[in-house]
Amino acid sequence: MIRRPAQRLAALLVAALPLIASCSLDNQTIGSPATPSGGSDFRTYAAIGTNIGAGIQSGGINDSTQREAYTTQLAVAMGLTPNVNWFYPSFAGNGCPAPLTNALTGARVGGTSPACAFRTPSTVRALENNVSIPSLRAAQALNLTNLDFPATDSLKLAQFITGSRNPIDVVEALGPTFITVEVGANDVLGAATRGDITLLTPSASFATTMDALAARLDGTGAKVAIANVPNVTSIPHFTRASILWCLKTGACPGVPATVPFSLGSFSIDNSCAPAAAVPGAIGDTYLLTFSTLGGVVGTLSAGRFASVNCATDQVLLAPAATPTVPSVPAGATITPAELTAINAAVAAFNTKIAAIATAHGYALVDFAALLAAQAANIPPIPSFGTPTKLFGTLFSQDGIHPAKAGQKIIANGFIAAINAKFGTTLTAIP
Repeated sequence: MIRRPAQRLAALLVAALPLIASCSLDNQTIGSPATPSGGSDFRTYAAIGTNIGAGIQSGGINDSTQREAYTTQLAVAMGLTPNVNWFYPSFAGNGCPAPLTNALTGARVGGTSPACAFRTPSTVRALENNVSIPSLRAAQALNLTNLDFPATDSLKLAQFITGSRNPIDVVEALGPTFITVEVGANDVLGAATRGDITLLTPSASFATTMDALAARLDGTGAKVAIANVPNVTSIPHFTRASILWCLKTGACPGVPATVPFSLGSFSIDNSCAPAAAVPGAIGDTYLLTFSTLGGVVGTLSAGRFASVNCATDQVLLAPAATPTVPSVPAGATITPAELTAINAAVAAFNTKIAAIATAHGYALVDFAALLAAQAANIPPIPSFGTPTKLFGTLFSQDGIHPAKAGQKIIANGFIAAINAKFGTTLTAIP
């Protein structure tokens, strides 16, 4: 005789039979992800990257900027769906830190000084697909505790992105079928933004790191696309001193004298002229960072004086109490010698990355060429009169990290390289 609990169980099983019959025990039901529309190569996609891959924009990060990152745009092009079969460490709300809405005033999403909106516990996963970490140097993809430059390097968000696990360890545990790698930019960027070439990662160290990283990537059995390093000094965060000389003098074709640089309160030495205008001048290879240039513009707008001398490497501002005497250093600059060192490091890094791609059968994404091709769309000087578009449409409010349109260019660069190398048919993002 069947007891009542058993009767109820039997009835439930009978009711479930149509559902069981309608579902086969395929990859979805046994826990393996289904094949995405882009093909089986992309069933499990993992991304190792830097600020750009993480989704930093305008000096901040939140879920909106993360969804605009090339990594997420690429995942969608592969046929993956965010938070379904492509997972990233979402920073909800305003973000942490909140992105700038006006770099001139310091206003951010949520106000001038919004509190960090960390990840909510429900969004935390043991293994994220996107383990791109802001400020990551190449060696830190292998070991987050590798802080060769402890005075300047910071991986504040690593604990919220990987639980402070090394990116390569997370990727290996994920068991990916496809991996993208975008490292190296931070190995030169800190030196550029601070005007200090002692912060450059030595080329030999970078080469050793990349060999070790490639060995770990190969161990996963996944296909790999790797990006080289862009010429970081070509981004609109940096302005050539020769532009300021032209705006001061009106002596350059097509560049009229323009306020505030044409004011009598601004002086700029002929050493800062374009070489075509003044033989021997170095203004084409002497760069001011955005914060330094902003200091000059702010000082002039306040009725005080400022001066630039490229030969002596001095950008000076007049303190408020003595408006006629520029005497306070404005901030970081890049001299011609420092520019040469930075460019040499980028060239060495890219030579190594190209060799790695060839030797290991990776798709090579020419990030440097993608940036160079956009030269006409990168403003030579920030548009201080339109603060919401300081750096054009491709770059966000910090002049360093791409806006959504710039991220799309990177994603399409990956798509083209992946299709060419592996015979896939990913569709370019319109």
